[in-house]
Amino acid sequence: MCTSLKFLAMLIFLIASGLSKVSIVSANGDFSGTPGYMAPFSLQEIQGSMSPCRPFFVGASPNPLPSCCEGARNIAELTSTKRDEQELCSCLKLTLPQEGVYDPARLASLGKKCNIDVYFPPITRDTDCSKWPFSSFLFLSQTW
Repeated sequence: MCTSLKFLAMLIFLIASGLSKVSIVSANGDFSGTPGYMAPFSLQEIQGSMSPCRPFFVGASPNPLPSCCEGARNIAELTSTKRDEQELCSCLKLTLPQEGVYDPARLASLGKKCNIDVYFPPITRDTDCSKWPFSSFLFLSQTW
């Protein structure tokens, strides 16, 4: 009983501490978060930013909506380190399949289609986010 109360107290403390931006671990366990790392975004923020891209990702629209491009730009601006890129990859790996059958190449073309200086690699359920060659992942240059 005492152990259960300690666990409950710790859980309440963590929730009250605002730890909503924790590392994401994929369902198949291929990406585990680094202790102490806190992403500059949450899974819910990534889902919200990318939801306007659904028609483009599933092939229902030849071009992304302006709100999709704005979401991609906002995500890219939040991602500044290799660890952030890995976390974003993991979030996208979890988020994209929720949109239904999608074309990973469309994710990779998002920067060009939105006319922003950003590159998202094609991410599939088999992508190992911990092993991406991140040197070319997001911003191709830091100038706008």
